[in-house]
Amino acid sequence: MKPTKDTKIAIGLVAAFVLMLALYGINSLYNNRTGKLETEYIFPYSETQSVSVNGFAVRDENISVDGKNTSIFYKDDELVYVPVISDSENIAKNGVIALGFSDESQASAYIEEMEMRDKLENIKETASKQGLNHSNVLFLNSQIATSVSNFIKAVSNGDLSDSESVAENITANITSRQSATGEELSYDDIISDYTKQIKTLKSSYTIKKRITSPYAGYFISNVDGFESSVNYKDIEKKNINYGDGTKYIELAPADTKNAYGKLITQHTWYYVFDMDVTDSSVIRTGYWVSVSFDDLGIRDIDMIVHDVTEEKNNKITVTLKCTAMNEELAKLRKETATIAVKKFSGYKINSDAISENEDGIMGVYVIVGNIMKFAPIDIQYHSESYVIAQGMTMLKDEEDKTKGYYHKLKQYDRIIVKGINLEDGNIVS
Repeated sequence: MKPTKDTKIAIGLVAAFVLMLALYGINSLYNNRTGKLETEYIFPYSETQSVSVNGFAVRDENISVDGKNTSIFYKDDELVYVPVISDSENIAKNGVIALGFSDESQASAYIEEMEMRDKLENIKETASKQGLNHSNVLFLNSQIATSVSNFIKAVSNGDLSDSESVAENITANITSRQSATGEELSYDDIISDYTKQIKTLKSSYTIKKRITSPYAGYFISNVDGFESSVNYKDIEKKNINYGDGTKYIELAPADTKNAYGKLITQHTWYYVFDMDVTDSSVIRTGYWVSVSFDDLGIRDIDMIVHDVTEEKNNKITVTLKCTAMNEELAKLRKETATIAVKKFSGYKINSDAISENEDGIMGVYVIVGNIMKFAPIDIQYHSESYVIAQGMTMLKDEEDKTKGYYHKLKQYDRIIVKGINLEDGNIVS
């Protein structure tokens, strides 16, 4: 007898019910074995360990002759002095640093003449750019865009030191572009007028004195009174004692009344500080560290560990050396610095995912296809909730190499964060 339609439906329902029971049984068996799995993917990650210290900057700004620091320039008469070099500019031996005038009006006339000469040069340069071709105009467009962008960034960062000269440069380039794309203009009258003004100003003053540099160096107008506090040669020769970092911080400045500038004769300078040994990580002589003076907006200066004293009271005194020099660095003295003492790279892994296998090897379990695989790791850095670790290439059995290698952790691996009865080779449904 053939089964009726109702019988077929009943048989189908029973079969479906049996299949559901089977799947439920398999799922229950799997969950009993591994528990409900929680997984996540891993990605490359790096983290820098840093420490904050208070230190003292030492530069070669203390050349003494008969007990007097000749690196510092003092005003010792009634003349009015005008610097003729920019702050932080290099100067050769016997180079002119400043000019002395009998009064303010003559000094002002000299300054006005110099400004007029700069304007005259800008006009002459603008006049020379008339009739430029298409490629020159495109270049000017690029120059204008770059200058405006740099000006906006400088202003937003609070750096207005060169704002006037940058603005003049932008104006000159825009004028040049207008001349290059329109009718030619005559600058002869303007050039003639400026030339006459310069001649008049020059006749209105007399230079009474020239201040020259006794040796080559790096001129800085800022004099803070600590120039003679620490002997540069001692630091250079590593003649430094434990606790000097704190000792230097407590120094008081000398009287530098009437000082208007100084010379730094070496670009190499040093930064001395005391620190706890527990924070010293990679502070070893010859090692490089990255240093930031965040309060001054100076970041990521590469410095080499020049010297480290013996430990005492769980502290050490460290001397860092730097060969970079600019106006900002030349003004450093008693400063707080952030020092990146070590960088950790690898994969960021949830601490809950880490376990030991039956051989006592530290690692994580990874799902590859539908197979659970153990991946050994080398932990570089610990935190409360995660580690930074690198994958390791490791045999499952050093004596029996036929057993092959454990899985080597790699980018985008899906690791098991939570589960029970985890074991290399288990099937994941």
